[in-house]
Amino acid sequence: MKKFLLMLGAVAFMTACKDDGSGNGGSINYEEGYKYLTSLNVSDAKMIYQKTATGRTRAETGDTYYKVDLSGNEIKLSIKGEDGQDNNINISKIVKLSDKVILVNPIAQEVLDLFYKPVGNDLEINLSYQSTEYMSIVNVETEKLYRWPKDIQIDIYNGTLKSRQDNKGNIYFTSGNFSYNQIYKLIVSDFTMQSMLPEGQEFTNFDVTGDGFIMYWNDNADNKNYKVKCPGGRIYPITDVPFMIKDELYSYKDKKIIKWETIGNNEMKETEVCEFNNLPDDVTSSDKYEIIQVLNNYAKNTVLLHDNWGSWYEFDGETYSKVEIPQDFNWYELEPGCFYTNKAWYRQDNTHFNKLSMNDYQVSEFQVLDYEIQSISTSSESSNITFTGIRYMDGANIVGTINESNEIVENKVSENGEKIINLIPLN
Repeated sequence: MKKFLLMLGAVAFMTACKDDGSGNGGSINYEEGYKYLTSLNVSDAKMIYQKTATGRTRAETGDTYYKVDLSGNEIKLSIKGEDGQDNNINISKIVKLSDKVILVNPIAQEVLDLFYKPVGNDLEINLSYQSTEYMSIVNVETEKLYRWPKDIQIDIYNGTLKSRQDNKGNIYFTSGNFSYNQIYKLIVSDFTMQSMLPEGQEFTNFDVTGDGFIMYWNDNADNKNYKVKCPGGRIYPITDVPFMIKDELYSYKDKKIIKWETIGNNEMKETEVCEFNNLPDDVTSSDKYEIIQVLNNYAKNTVLLHDNWGSWYEFDGETYSKVEIPQDFNWYELEPGCFYTNKAWYRQDNTHFNKLSMNDYQVSEFQVLDYEIQSISTSSESSNITFTGIRYMDGANIVGTINESNEIVENKVSENGEKIINLIPLN
Protein backbone atom coordinates (compact mmCIF):
# COMPACT_ATOMS: atom_id res chain seq x y z
CA MET A 1 0.00 0.00 0.00
CA LYS A 2 1.73 3.17 -1.19
CA LYS A 3 1.26 6.28 0.94
CA PHE A 4 1.31 9.86 -0.29
CA LEU A 5 1.59 13.06 1.72
CA LEU A 6 -0.57 16.06 0.89
CA MET A 7 1.37 19.15 1.96
CA LEU A 8 -0.13 22.47 2.93
CA GLY A 9 0.30 24.99 0.15
CA ALA A 10 1.90 27.52 2.48
CA VAL A 11 4.78 25.36 3.71
CA ALA A 12 8.39 26.29 3.00
CA PHE A 13 9.39 25.82 -0.62
CA MET A 14 11.12 22.68 -1.76
CA THR A 15 14.25 23.09 -3.83
CA ALA A 16 13.21 20.88 -6.72
CA CYS A 17 13.26 22.72 -10.02
CA LYS A 18 12.24 21.95 -13.57
CA ASP A 19 14.38 22.77 -16.57
CA ASP A 20 12.61 25.38 -18.65
CA GLY A 21 14.08 23.94 -21.85
CA SER A 22 15.59 27.25 -22.92
CA GLY A 23 19.09 25.86 -23.34
CA ASN A 24 20.58 28.73 -21.32
CA GLY A 25 20.87 26.76 -18.11
CA GLY A 26 17.82 28.41 -16.56
CA SER A 27 15.21 26.61 -14.55
CA ILE A 28 11.79 27.31 -13.08
CA ASN A 29 11.07 26.56 -9.46
CA TYR A 30 7.40 25.62 -9.74
CA GLU A 31 7.30 25.19 -5.97
CA GLU A 32 7.36 28.96 -5.68
CA GLY A 33 3.79 29.07 -6.92
CA TYR A 34 2.45 27.43 -3.78
CA LYS A 35 2.95 30.59 -1.73
CA TYR A 36 -0.02 31.97 -3.65
CA LEU A 37 -2.21 28.94 -2.84
CA THR A 38 -3.09 28.79 0.85
CA SER A 39 -6.85 29.11 1.34
CA LEU A 40 -10.19 29.21 -0.47
CA ASN A 41 -13.24 31.06 0.92
CA VAL A 42 -15.58 28.08 0.86
CA SER A 43 -16.49 27.24 4.47
CA ASP A 44 -19.95 28.86 4.28
CA ALA A 45 -20.83 27.64 0.78
CA LYS A 46 -24.24 26.09 0.24
CA MET A 47 -23.39 25.37 -3.39
CA ILE A 48 -20.65 26.11 -5.91
CA TYR A 49 -20.94 26.70 -9.64
CA GLN A 50 -19.17 28.16 -12.63
CA LYS A 51 -20.56 30.88 -14.87
CA THR A 52 -19.78 31.42 -18.53
CA ALA A 53 -20.91 34.44 -20.52
CA THR A 54 -22.85 33.74 -23.71
CA GLY A 55 -21.05 34.63 -26.93
CA ARG A 56 -17.79 35.64 -25.28
CA THR A 57 -14.52 33.78 -25.03
CA ARG A 58 -12.78 32.52 -21.92
CA ALA A 59 -10.01 35.06 -22.49
CA GLU A 60 -12.54 37.91 -22.40
CA THR A 61 -14.52 36.79 -19.39
CA GLY A 62 -12.09 34.78 -17.28
CA ASP A 63 -12.97 31.55 -15.51
CA THR A 64 -15.04 32.20 -12.45
CA TYR A 65 -16.44 29.88 -9.82
CA TYR A 66 -18.96 31.29 -7.40
CA LYS A 67 -20.56 30.16 -4.18
CA VAL A 68 -23.99 30.80 -2.77
CA ASP A 69 -23.45 31.19 0.96
CA LEU A 70 -25.82 30.12 3.72
CA SER A 71 -27.52 33.53 3.58
CA GLY A 72 -28.19 33.23 -0.15
CA ASN A 73 -25.51 35.68 -1.31
CA GLU A 74 -23.47 35.00 -4.45
CA ILE A 75 -19.73 35.51 -3.88
CA LYS A 76 -16.80 34.78 -6.17
CA LEU A 77 -14.48 32.06 -4.90
CA SER A 78 -11.16 33.59 -3.95
CA ILE A 79 -7.81 31.81 -3.56
CA LYS A 80 -5.52 33.61 -1.13
CA GLY A 81 -1.78 33.27 -0.63
CA GLU A 82 0.30 32.97 2.51
CA ASP A 83 0.26 36.77 2.84
CA GLY A 84 -3.55 36.79 2.85
CA GLN A 85 -3.75 38.48 -0.53
CA ASP A 86 -6.06 37.51 -3.39
CA ASN A 87 -3.99 37.43 -6.58
CA ASN A 88 -7.03 36.89 -8.81
CA ILE A 89 -6.15 33.29 -9.66
CA ASN A 90 -9.08 31.76 -11.48
CA ILE A 91 -10.12 28.14 -11.14
CA SER A 92 -10.21 25.73 -14.06
CA LYS A 93 -12.12 22.91 -12.35
CA ILE A 94 -13.69 21.94 -9.02
CA VAL A 95 -14.73 18.37 -8.17
CA LYS A 96 -16.56 17.33 -5.02
CA LEU A 97 -15.08 14.46 -3.01
CA SER A 98 -17.46 14.98 -0.07
CA ASP A 99 -19.37 17.82 1.60
CA LYS A 100 -16.17 18.55 3.55
CA VAL A 101 -13.47 18.04 0.91
CA ILE A 102 -13.26 19.36 -2.65
CA LEU A 103 -10.62 19.07 -5.34
CA VAL A 104 -9.62 22.40 -6.89
CA ASN A 105 -7.48 22.94 -9.98
CA PRO A 106 -6.30 26.57 -10.29
CA ILE A 107 -5.32 27.82 -13.72
CA ALA A 108 -1.62 26.95 -13.63
CA GLN A 109 -0.59 29.63 -16.11
CA GLU A 110 -2.00 32.35 -13.87
CA VAL A 111 0.00 31.00 -10.92
CA LEU A 112 3.17 30.78 -13.01
CA ASP A 113 2.76 34.35 -14.25
CA LEU A 114 2.89 35.62 -10.67
CA PHE A 115 6.52 34.61 -10.16
CA TYR A 116 8.05 33.78 -13.54
CA LYS A 117 8.77 36.89 -15.60
CA PRO A 118 10.80 35.92 -18.70
CA VAL A 119 13.18 38.56 -20.01
CA GLY A 120 15.56 38.61 -22.94
CA ASN A 121 16.19 35.09 -24.19
CA ASP A 122 14.21 33.40 -21.42
CA LEU A 123 11.74 30.83 -22.65
CA GLU A 124 8.07 31.74 -22.75
CA ILE A 125 6.14 29.06 -20.86
CA ASN A 126 2.56 28.31 -21.87
CA LEU A 127 0.82 25.83 -19.61
CA SER A 128 -2.33 24.05 -20.72
CA TYR A 129 -5.66 25.27 -19.38
CA GLN A 130 -6.14 21.73 -18.03
CA SER A 131 -2.67 21.51 -16.51
CA THR A 132 -2.79 19.96 -13.04
CA GLU A 133 0.53 21.45 -11.93
CA TYR A 134 -1.15 23.15 -8.96
CA MET A 135 -4.12 20.87 -8.39
CA SER A 136 -5.03 20.89 -4.70
CA ILE A 137 -7.43 19.47 -2.15
CA VAL A 138 -9.40 21.88 0.04
CA ASN A 139 -10.69 21.19 3.54
CA VAL A 140 -14.05 22.97 3.31
CA GLU A 141 -14.31 23.62 7.06
CA THR A 142 -10.80 25.08 7.53
CA GLU A 143 -10.51 26.45 3.95
CA LYS A 144 -6.89 25.22 3.77
CA LEU A 145 -5.37 24.02 0.49
CA TYR A 146 -3.26 20.86 0.33
CA ARG A 147 -1.06 19.91 -2.61
CA TRP A 148 -2.20 17.03 -4.73
CA PRO A 149 0.45 14.25 -4.93
CA LYS A 150 2.09 14.26 -8.36
CA ASP A 151 2.27 10.45 -8.31
CA ILE A 152 -1.51 10.13 -8.39
CA GLN A 153 -2.84 10.74 -11.89
CA ILE A 154 -6.57 11.29 -12.27
CA ASP A 155 -8.64 12.66 -15.15
CA ILE A 156 -10.97 15.36 -13.85
CA TYR A 157 -11.85 16.73 -17.29
CA ASN A 158 -12.74 13.74 -19.45
CA GLY A 159 -13.10 10.98 -16.88
CA THR A 160 -15.53 10.15 -14.11
CA LEU A 161 -14.64 10.47 -10.43
CA LYS A 162 -16.47 8.28 -7.90
CA SER A 163 -16.09 8.68 -4.14
CA ARG A 164 -17.33 6.98 -0.95
CA GLN A 165 -16.76 7.50 2.79
CA ASP A 166 -16.26 5.27 5.81
CA ASN A 167 -17.68 6.03 9.26
CA LYS A 168 -14.62 8.13 10.15
CA GLY A 169 -15.17 10.42 7.19
CA ASN A 170 -12.18 9.07 5.27
CA ILE A 171 -12.73 9.38 1.53
CA TYR A 172 -12.19 6.59 -1.00
CA PHE A 173 -12.14 7.60 -4.66
CA THR A 174 -11.33 6.44 -8.15
CA SER A 175 -11.16 8.10 -11.55
CA GLY A 176 -11.30 6.83 -15.12
CA ASN A 177 -13.37 6.25 -18.23
CA PHE A 178 -15.94 3.44 -18.07
CA SER A 179 -13.64 1.28 -15.93
CA TYR A 180 -11.10 1.83 -13.16
CA ASN A 181 -7.97 0.15 -11.84
CA GLN A 182 -7.16 1.78 -8.50
CA ILE A 183 -8.90 3.15 -5.41
CA TYR A 184 -7.25 5.79 -3.24
CA LYS A 185 -7.99 6.55 0.39
CA LEU A 186 -7.77 10.10 1.72
CA ILE A 187 -7.30 10.01 5.50
CA VAL A 188 -8.96 13.21 6.69
CA SER A 189 -7.30 13.31 10.12
CA ASP A 190 -3.88 14.11 8.63
CA PHE A 191 -4.62 14.53 4.90
CA THR A 192 -2.42 11.66 3.80
CA MET A 193 -3.41 9.49 0.88
CA GLN A 194 -2.74 5.86 -0.01
CA SER A 195 -3.50 3.44 -2.83
CA MET A 196 -5.68 0.53 -1.74
CA LEU A 197 -5.66 -2.12 -4.49
CA PRO A 198 -2.90 -4.24 -6.00
CA GLU A 199 -1.98 -3.61 -9.62
CA GLY A 200 -3.99 -5.32 -12.34
CA GLN A 201 -7.48 -4.86 -10.89
CA GLU A 202 -10.31 -3.77 -13.18
CA PHE A 203 -13.71 -2.66 -11.93
CA THR A 204 -16.61 -0.37 -12.79
CA ASN A 205 -17.97 0.48 -9.33
CA PHE A 206 -17.23 0.16 -5.64
CA ASP A 207 -18.61 0.71 -2.15
CA VAL A 208 -17.09 0.91 1.33
CA THR A 209 -18.24 -0.47 4.68
CA GLY A 210 -18.21 1.72 7.77
CA ASP A 211 -14.93 0.20 8.93
CA GLY A 212 -13.17 0.58 5.58
CA PHE A 213 -13.60 -2.77 3.81
CA ILE A 214 -13.82 -2.02 0.08
CA MET A 215 -16.23 -3.95 -2.14
CA TYR A 216 -15.57 -3.53 -5.86
CA TRP A 217 -16.96 -5.20 -8.95
CA ASN A 218 -17.06 -5.18 -12.75
CA ASP A 219 -20.49 -4.66 -14.34
CA ASN A 220 -19.01 -5.70 -17.69
CA ALA A 221 -18.25 -9.23 -16.46
CA ASP A 222 -20.93 -11.93 -16.51
CA ASN A 223 -20.72 -12.61 -12.77
CA LYS A 224 -19.55 -9.04 -11.96
CA ASN A 225 -16.47 -10.50 -10.26
CA TYR A 226 -17.23 -9.09 -6.80
CA LYS A 227 -14.26 -8.73 -4.44
CA VAL A 228 -13.74 -7.27 -0.98
CA LYS A 229 -10.40 -5.71 -0.07
CA CYS A 230 -9.68 -5.71 3.67
CA PRO A 231 -7.80 -2.75 5.19
CA GLY A 232 -5.09 -5.23 6.18
CA GLY A 233 -4.54 -6.33 2.58
CA ARG A 234 -6.48 -9.59 2.20
CA ILE A 235 -8.91 -9.93 -0.73
CA TYR A 236 -12.13 -12.00 -0.57
CA PRO A 237 -13.83 -13.02 -3.85
CA ILE A 238 -17.64 -13.07 -3.45
CA THR A 239 -19.62 -15.26 -5.82
CA ASP A 240 -23.11 -14.31 -4.60
CA VAL A 241 -25.08 -11.02 -4.69
CA PRO A 242 -23.66 -8.54 -2.13
CA PHE A 243 -25.26 -5.35 -0.83
CA MET A 244 -24.81 -2.81 1.96
CA ILE A 245 -27.11 -1.91 4.87
CA LYS A 246 -26.12 0.58 7.56
CA ASP A 247 -22.51 0.48 6.35
CA GLU A 248 -22.32 -3.31 6.76
CA LEU A 249 -21.94 -5.98 4.09
CA TYR A 250 -24.58 -8.62 3.35
CA SER A 251 -25.22 -10.95 0.43
CA TYR A 252 -27.83 -13.26 -1.04
CA LYS A 253 -26.44 -16.78 -1.40
CA ASP A 254 -28.16 -20.13 -2.02
CA LYS A 255 -31.61 -18.87 -0.95
CA LYS A 256 -30.19 -17.37 2.23
CA ILE A 257 -29.17 -13.89 3.36
CA ILE A 258 -25.65 -13.80 4.73
CA LYS A 259 -23.97 -11.13 6.84
CA TRP A 260 -20.24 -10.68 6.33
CA GLU A 261 -18.93 -9.85 9.79
CA THR A 262 -15.52 -8.18 9.92
CA ILE A 263 -12.88 -9.46 12.32
CA GLY A 264 -10.06 -7.02 12.97
CA ASN A 265 -8.85 -5.38 9.78
CA ASN A 266 -8.01 -8.44 7.71
CA GLU A 267 -10.69 -11.10 8.12
CA MET A 268 -14.38 -11.68 7.36
CA LYS A 269 -16.80 -14.34 8.59
CA GLU A 270 -20.08 -15.45 6.98
CA THR A 271 -23.09 -15.58 9.32
CA GLU A 272 -26.52 -16.72 8.10
CA VAL A 273 -29.22 -14.17 8.93
CA CYS A 274 -32.32 -15.82 7.48
CA GLU A 275 -33.71 -18.09 4.78
CA PHE A 276 -34.77 -16.24 1.65
CA ASN A 277 -36.70 -18.43 -0.77
CA ASN A 278 -39.92 -16.93 -2.07
CA LEU A 279 -40.85 -19.07 -5.05
CA PRO A 280 -44.46 -18.57 -6.16
CA ASP A 281 -46.90 -21.29 -5.09
CA ASP A 282 -47.59 -22.42 -8.66
CA VAL A 283 -44.00 -23.41 -9.47
CA THR A 284 -41.82 -26.31 -8.37
CA SER A 285 -39.06 -26.09 -5.78
CA SER A 286 -36.49 -26.88 -8.45
CA ASP A 287 -37.29 -23.72 -10.42
CA LYS A 288 -34.64 -21.04 -10.45
CA TYR A 289 -34.81 -18.38 -7.78
CA GLU A 290 -32.43 -15.43 -7.60
CA ILE A 291 -32.13 -11.77 -6.73
CA ILE A 292 -31.76 -9.64 -9.84
CA GLN A 293 -31.78 -6.10 -8.40
CA VAL A 294 -30.94 -4.39 -5.11
CA LEU A 295 -32.03 -0.83 -4.28
CA ASN A 296 -30.76 1.08 -1.26
CA ASN A 297 -33.50 2.79 0.75
CA TYR A 298 -31.69 5.72 2.35
CA ALA A 299 -34.79 6.95 4.21
CA LYS A 300 -35.15 3.72 6.18
CA ASN A 301 -31.60 2.31 6.08
CA THR A 302 -32.92 -0.82 4.38
CA VAL A 303 -32.67 -2.42 0.95
CA LEU A 304 -35.23 -3.57 -1.58
CA LEU A 305 -34.56 -7.00 -3.08
CA HIS A 306 -36.14 -7.69 -6.47
CA ASP A 307 -36.39 -11.37 -7.43
CA ASN A 308 -36.59 -12.98 -10.87
CA TRP A 309 -40.34 -13.62 -10.38
CA GLY A 310 -41.16 -9.91 -10.17
CA SER A 311 -41.63 -9.59 -6.41
CA TRP A 312 -40.00 -7.02 -4.11
CA TYR A 313 -38.92 -7.51 -0.49
CA GLU A 314 -37.65 -5.01 2.06
CA PHE A 315 -34.77 -6.24 4.25
CA ASP A 316 -33.59 -4.31 7.32
CA GLY A 317 -30.54 -6.35 8.26
CA GLU A 318 -32.45 -8.91 10.33
CA THR A 319 -35.87 -9.62 8.79
CA TYR A 320 -37.66 -9.02 5.52
CA SER A 321 -41.20 -8.40 4.33
CA LYS A 322 -42.88 -8.27 0.95
CA VAL A 323 -43.73 -4.84 -0.44
CA GLU A 324 -45.77 -3.82 -3.46
CA ILE A 325 -43.95 -1.82 -6.10
CA PRO A 326 -45.90 -0.81 -9.24
CA GLN A 327 -44.79 -3.00 -12.12
CA ASP A 328 -44.56 -0.03 -14.47
CA PHE A 329 -42.03 1.79 -12.30
CA ASN A 330 -38.79 0.67 -13.92
CA TRP A 331 -35.75 2.19 -12.25
CA TYR A 332 -32.14 1.31 -12.99
CA GLU A 333 -29.34 3.44 -11.60
CA LEU A 334 -27.20 3.40 -14.73
CA GLU A 335 -30.01 4.43 -17.08
CA PRO A 336 -30.28 8.06 -18.22
CA GLY A 337 -32.92 9.99 -16.30
CA CYS A 338 -32.75 7.75 -13.21
CA PHE A 339 -31.50 9.28 -9.96
CA TYR A 340 -32.26 9.29 -6.23
CA THR A 341 -32.24 11.43 -3.11
CA ASN A 342 -32.43 10.26 0.49
CA LYS A 343 -36.24 10.23 0.25
CA ALA A 344 -37.18 8.88 -3.18
CA TRP A 345 -36.17 7.32 -6.48
CA TYR A 346 -36.86 9.47 -9.54
CA ARG A 347 -37.16 8.91 -13.25
CA GLN A 348 -37.13 11.99 -15.47
CA ASP A 349 -38.48 12.14 -19.00
CA ASN A 350 -38.15 15.68 -20.32
CA THR A 351 -40.58 17.74 -18.17
CA HIS A 352 -42.17 14.71 -16.46
CA PHE A 353 -40.88 13.25 -13.20
CA ASN A 354 -41.99 9.90 -11.79
CA LYS A 355 -41.24 9.52 -8.10
CA LEU A 356 -41.25 6.43 -5.86
CA SER A 357 -41.27 7.33 -2.17
CA MET A 358 -38.79 5.48 0.04
CA ASN A 359 -41.12 5.87 3.02
CA ASP A 360 -44.30 4.20 1.73
CA TYR A 361 -43.39 3.02 -1.82
CA GLN A 362 -46.14 5.11 -3.38
CA VAL A 363 -45.64 6.45 -6.90
CA SER A 364 -46.43 10.05 -7.75
CA GLU A 365 -45.84 12.31 -10.73
CA PHE A 366 -45.15 15.98 -11.28
CA GLN A 367 -44.12 18.28 -14.11
CA VAL A 368 -41.69 21.17 -14.37
CA LEU A 369 -43.24 23.49 -16.94
CA ASP A 370 -41.73 26.90 -16.18
CA TYR A 371 -38.09 25.92 -16.61
CA GLU A 372 -35.84 24.11 -19.04
CA ILE A 373 -33.75 21.88 -16.82
CA GLN A 374 -30.20 21.54 -18.15
CA SER A 375 -28.40 19.68 -15.35
CA ILE A 376 -29.39 17.90 -12.15
CA SER A 377 -27.41 17.14 -9.00
CA THR A 378 -28.63 14.85 -6.20
CA SER A 379 -27.15 12.69 -3.45
CA SER A 380 -28.10 10.18 -0.77
CA GLU A 381 -27.42 12.87 1.86
CA SER A 382 -30.18 15.29 0.86
CA SER A 383 -33.87 15.20 -0.04
CA ASN A 384 -33.46 18.03 -2.56
CA ILE A 385 -32.90 18.03 -6.31
CA THR A 386 -30.58 20.88 -7.29
CA PHE A 387 -30.68 21.96 -10.93
CA THR A 388 -29.49 24.55 -13.41
CA GLY A 389 -31.69 25.72 -16.23
CA ILE A 390 -33.50 28.46 -18.08
CA ARG A 391 -36.56 30.28 -16.78
CA TYR A 392 -39.04 30.45 -19.65
CA MET A 393 -40.65 33.67 -18.42
CA ASP A 394 -37.62 35.81 -19.25
CA GLY A 395 -34.89 33.46 -20.47
CA ALA A 396 -32.79 33.94 -17.35
CA ASN A 397 -30.31 31.26 -16.29
CA ILE A 398 -31.01 30.03 -12.78
CA VAL A 399 -29.96 27.64 -10.05
CA GLY A 400 -32.99 26.04 -8.44
CA THR A 401 -34.02 23.40 -5.94
CA ILE A 402 -36.92 20.95 -6.11
CA ASN A 403 -37.74 19.98 -2.54
CA GLU A 404 -39.37 16.85 -1.16
CA SER A 405 -42.83 18.39 -1.70
CA ASN A 406 -42.04 18.94 -5.41
CA GLU A 407 -41.90 22.71 -4.89
CA ILE A 408 -39.33 24.75 -6.81
CA VAL A 409 -37.20 27.34 -5.05
CA GLU A 410 -34.95 29.64 -7.08
CA ASN A 411 -31.56 29.87 -5.35
CA LYS A 412 -29.86 32.20 -7.80
CA VAL A 413 -30.80 34.07 -10.97
CA SER A 414 -27.83 34.80 -13.21
CA GLU A 415 -27.50 38.19 -14.83
CA ASN A 416 -26.20 39.31 -18.23
CA GLY A 417 -27.05 36.04 -19.95
CA GLU A 418 -24.41 34.08 -18.04
CA LYS A 419 -24.93 30.33 -18.13
CA ILE A 420 -24.51 28.40 -14.90
CA ILE A 421 -22.55 25.15 -15.21
CA ASN A 422 -20.65 22.63 -13.06
CA LEU A 423 -23.10 22.85 -10.17
CA ILE A 424 -21.84 21.36 -6.88
CA PRO A 425 -24.19 21.29 -3.84
CA LEU A 426 -22.44 21.22 -0.47
CA ASN A 427 -24.06 21.91 2.91
